[in-house]
Amino acid sequence: MSDRLGILPNVSDAAAPTTDQPTVLVLYGGTGDLAKRMVLPAIYELYTRDLLPRAFKLVGNGRGDVGHEDFRSHVHDVLTEFSPESDLTKFDAFAANVMFAGGGFKSDDPGSLLDVIAEAESEVGKDPALLHYLAIPPAAFEETTKAIKEHGLNRNAKAVYEKPYGHSVESLVELDDLVHTVFDEEQVYRIDHFLGKEATQNLHIVRFANRLFGDVWNSEHIAQVQIDVPETLDIADRAGFYDATGAALDMLVTHLFQVAAEVAMEPPLSMSADDLQAARESVIGAFRPLDPNEVVYGQYAGYRETEGIAADSTTDTFVAARLWVDTHRWQGVPFLLRTGKKLAVSAQRVSLVFRPAEGPLRSTGKIPNVVTFDFGTRYSTTSPPSSG
Repeated sequence: MSDRLGILPNVSDAAAPTTDQPTVLVLYGGTGDLAKRMVLPAIYELYTRDLLPRAFKLVGNGRGDVGHEDFRSHVHDVLTEFSPESDLTKFDAFAANVMFAGGGFKSDDPGSLLDVIAEAESEVGKDPALLHYLAIPPAAFEETTKAIKEHGLNRNAKAVYEKPYGHSVESLVELDDLVHTVFDEEQVYRIDHFLGKEATQNLHIVRFANRLFGDVWNSEHIAQVQIDVPETLDIADRAGFYDATGAALDMLVTHLFQVAAEVAMEPPLSMSADDLQAARESVIGAFRPLDPNEVVYGQYAGYRETEGIAADSTTDTFVAARLWVDTHRWQGVPFLLRTGKKLAVSAQRVSLVFRPAEGPLRSTGKIPNVVTFDFGTRYSTTSPPSSG
C-alpha cells in the first residue's frame, strides 16, 4: 500500500481483492482537499507500481457538473502539484480509466453516479467489485452511507471511511451502528494514513528486529517520547470541515494517538494485521485520560478572517498535550504530542529522548541522546528536539 494511505486492518489479508478481480473505485469528494493531497496521488502511485486491479475504473464523485475529461485534467494538475515525484509518463494510460459523476449523491437524488457506475462496471468486466472511498467531511458520512444502501451499492462492495470517525464516543457508536446496517464488518475499513507511511512502519523494524533498540524501548532508558506534526498550511480549502473539527479531533486523537500506540504497544504475537491491531488497541486502552491542565490549545492569527469561518470562532488550530501510558513499560514517561496549522515549519517526526548515560562519560543532560523517526524519510539520530 502507498505510504500516503494507512488502512486500520480489521479484516484478514485473504479478504482483500486480488489484482485479477475487476474493480470500480468510487471516490466521494473527488475534487476535495483530502483527495487532492492524499488519495489521488496514492491511487496513482499504486497504479505506477502495478498494484491496482488489472481492470479498474476510478469514478470521482462531487456536487459539481464536471465532465470526464475535465476531471482527468484536474487529476493531472493534482499530481503535478502534490506529487511532483510521480512518473507522469504513465498518466495517459491511467487517465483512460478515470471518470466523473457529478450532482452529488443522496438517497433521494443520486445525481449521475448510478449511470456512471453502470457504465464503468460494463467496461471493466463481469462481476466487478465496488469500493467506496469516503474522502468527505464526517458530517456527510451518514447521508452517503444511507444513499449507498438505498441505491443497492452495498452488495459485493467494501467501504473506506476517513477519520475522524465520529466526533465523540456517542456519535462514533451511532455512526458505527448505521454503517453496520449497510455493511458487514468485513466490508468496512477505517483509515489513518499515518499508519501506512513506510517510515512509521520502520518503528516495527527498528524495535522488533534490532535488539540494540528493542532492549532499551522502555522507561528505564527513555525519558520522554515526542510526537510532532507542525504544518505551515492554513485551512483555506477546507474551512467548513476544519471549523467543525479543530486540531484536537483532526490530528491529536486520530493521527497522533495512533502513532503513540505504535511506539508504546507491547510486542504483538506476529506482524499480521490482526495481531498488530490487537496490540495497538490494547495499549490505547492503557492511555490515561488527558488532564485538561496538561493540554494547551491555540488559534493562529487571521484564522477568523478566513472565508467560511465565524468571526467569533474558538476552534483550535494548535494543540499540545502530555499523554501518559499506564503500562509497566512506560510508567512515568511523558508522551508529548504537538500539532498545529500555520506554524514556522512542517515536520512529521517521533523523537525518543534517552536518559543520561551512566559512567565516566555521563551526560550532563543538556544535550540528551535522541533517536528521531521522520515520517517522510528513514529514521536517524539527530540533535535534540524541543524540550517538553
